[in-house]
Amino acid sequence: MNGPERIRRAFDAAAADRRTALIAYILSGFPSEADALAAAEAALAAGADLLEVGVPFSDPLADGPTIADAGRVALAAGGGLPSAQRLVAALRARGHEAPILVMSYLNPLLAAGEHETLQALRAAGADGLIVPDLPAGASPHLERLAASMGVAISFLVAPNTSPARIERAVQASTGFLYVVPLLGVTGARDSVASGAGELVASVRERAAGRVPVAAGFGLGTAAQVAELAPAADGLIIGSALVAAVRDGGPAALGALVRDLASGTVLA
Repeated sequence: MNGPERIRRAFDAAAADRRTALIAYILSGFPSEADALAAAEAALAAGADLLEVGVPFSDPLADGPTIADAGRVALAAGGGLPSAQRLVAALRARGHEAPILVMSYLNPLLAAGEHETLQALRAAGADGLIVPDLPAGASPHLERLAASMGVAISFLVAPNTSPARIERAVQASTGFLYVVPLLGVTGARDSVASGAGELVASVRERAAGRVPVAAGFGLGTAAQVAELAPAADGLIIGSALVAAVRDGGPAALGALVRDLASGTVLA
């Protein structure tokens, strides 16, 4: 099964269960590779439908202080793109079949070589790629490479993305369409951003089932998940999970994922 098929199947399974899919972000190499693996397994055991494996980067423009600080810890310990590949491979070796997408800024991919990186990620067992600083259509070569290798790509749209660019992102996304419902960087917030539900719902209507629509940035509680769940096919939790690992280890992350999963059930 190729990456796009595995990802779509996970969204379809959640919808059949009357749930919004829950996507858990795990930062590779944080605070160690063993901890990241334990955290990923805890997330899956607690109800995550998909995993997003983050690649630590020295200049994380879209990330708030929680992920940025954790990334510096991971990099100091030797983390990076290879650590993400090892995490994916370890999960597959342990028999986990949930979809795994790797989230990396463009520079590490270019530095390692696009073909070599995609080949290594696919060999490790990754299903997809998210590049937050790469707009849809900006690198047709990378899109063609990914398609030829069975690796899905998920592009991002935000409140200030034009209708034409949203349509381009819908057409180019072969994993899911990643909606950032606020301007700014990642980070758990006290409430769902004003207008987030309306934005996600409108993008989902525009996508018209051609690609699943998932929203991230700013979610960290079951109440927030429940508020936004009806508008999206999936919800992505990042900073709150990284903070849980930092403060309480994989067990704390598992408890939070279990709580968040309770908010994905649709009425």
